[in-house]
Amino acid sequence: MKLSYVHLYSSFLSTSIAKDVSTYLHEFIPFIDVDVRSFTNYFRKNMSEEDIEDNMMIKLSHEVSGNTSLRELQNSWYDTCQKMMIIDGFYLQRIYSRIMDKNEMQLDHLHLIFEDNLVCTYDENDKRYHARPIICGSPSIISISSIIEGPAKPKGYYFKQMLKDLLSMSSKEIEKEFADKFVKYDDPRLIHVATGYAIQAIFFFLTNGNPFCSQYPCRLFNSHWQEELIYTQVINPILCKEHLRMLAEAGE
Repeated sequence: MKLSYVHLYSSFLSTSIAKDVSTYLHEFIPFIDVDVRSFTNYFRKNMSEEDIEDNMMIKLSHEVSGNTSLRELQNSWYDTCQKMMIIDGFYLQRIYSRIMDKNEMQLDHLHLIFEDNLVCTYDENDKRYHARPIICGSPSIISISSIIEGPAKPKGYYFKQMLKDLLSMSSKEIEKEFADKFVKYDDPRLIHVATGYAIQAIFFFLTNGNPFCSQYPCRLFNSHWQEELIYTQVINPILCKEHLRMLAEAGE
């Protein structure tokens, strides 16, 4: 598949992230035209009240993966936010697809939306919602909140949080101890991680639906742990030989 355009859509808290990701993508894929658009200007003016109320703003009372409750997720959000909205990712994707510019729905256009809220999907196996950093498709969605809340933190972090009273430690002390082991809000590493997910969305189209790699390390590795995410996207952000070959062929 020949991909010619990547359109990045920034929302309220992800404007600077989208701009920085755009810069990195220009360097990574110079043969593809990348632009940044305002989520508000492009989408909100075309949304009906029914779209917003019935489909987009779907609050889930379930817990997400990692035994993290809604209240805990809300407490970890930016200080400037009063609450976190949890949205069903596939419903969100359907709404966005209905309001996309039909003239840009050809296969050579990739629409990539940076979402502030936590995006989840329901797993029929364990009957729970799980945070999803990325949902590939048309359009693709990258959830900034799900990058932080989705991949699991080190086991030692959870162990100490459970025993913090016995250890005479506060949650903040534990957070500080493991600070370099997971990505946080306002973390400079978040730009590189978001870029990695954008690259996965691009390879979803280049490979006709297979954005992940089983080889570790590779920037397309499907990380389930924060430490894996940091290593593949920040410490050693490379593509394996097979995906380097695919990228070279895409640019020919």
